[in-house]
Amino acid sequence: MNNKALLNLEVGPADRILLYLAMGAMKMGGHRYGAFLDAATTAAKFAIYTTYLEQGGNIRKTGFLYHVEPKRVKAIIQEVQEALNKGLSLKTLSSQEPYYLIGLPHLWQELHPWTPGNPRIHTQGLMASERQQIEASLPDDLPPARLLDLFEFMDLIKVLHVKSQEHLSPDQRMPLSDALTEHIKFRLLYSDTVLQIDSPLLTMPLFALARTAHSPKGPRERAFTMIEDVARFFSLMQAWVAKEPYVMRALEVFDVDPAKKDEALAELDKLLQDWADKYHQDDGDPMVLQLAAGNREFEV
Repeated sequence: MNNKALLNLEVGPADRILLYLAMGAMKMGGHRYGAFLDAATTAAKFAIYTTYLEQGGNIRKTGFLYHVEPKRVKAIIQEVQEALNKGLSLKTLSSQEPYYLIGLPHLWQELHPWTPGNPRIHTQGLMASERQQIEASLPDDLPPARLLDLFEFMDLIKVLHVKSQEHLSPDQRMPLSDALTEHIKFRLLYSDTVLQIDSPLLTMPLFALARTAHSPKGPRERAFTMIEDVARFFSLMQAWVAKEPYVMRALEVFDVDPAKKDEALAELDKLLQDWADKYHQDDGDPMVLQLAAGNREFEV
């Protein structure tokens, strides 16, 4: 995305947000022009609908706030209400990747740990020499987690999905379909978070945890994550505006020695991971920390 081109536009912060959304969804996310317009229309309809609720169901006042004819407001309210009541789908841009995939490396190491001196492979039917042959072919820098067979790997995905749904109300929970399971498996393999081990010695593939943190691979994968992150950031900032408890906004502006940029970012990454590990507690209140750091090109 060409940030410098946007700098030449005489637009305000709100317009800049819309421009980044359009460029992110269309140029980087690959969504069609028509699909983006349909999704923008749906978003505007939901804005009107939520305002209608906030105004106590006053159609005229809602229309006045947004310069929309009352009869049009009424039609929008009916359309959204019908969709909500019947579970219909309005035209939106679909989500691309469950954000909770970042939790898989932690869960894998917790449920299936490995310590040096012990076998990484617990698959039945392998001779000791065959197991050693497969283990010798593995990368040297794998995290301390044992290899899983296909059934164990799929079960791990199911456990991760269930844990991600626990804080949602029953009507918000999404079942884990076979299609979504395969989609998650593909994302994990394509991002190199997980390695698939194929060998003539095996009747089915084995799976190895390759990294301690999940991040998407390539521009398109990163674009999907960017869109998810921006949506989550907007939600957090709206909660901050509403002064909801346990929501924090953080911003630091500083100059750094160019020779120490890599060192500074690596230290920050480790600090954040240690901080989250320190305060994480199973069955605790779900929280998210979202952060981006980079060059300061312009002030909004």
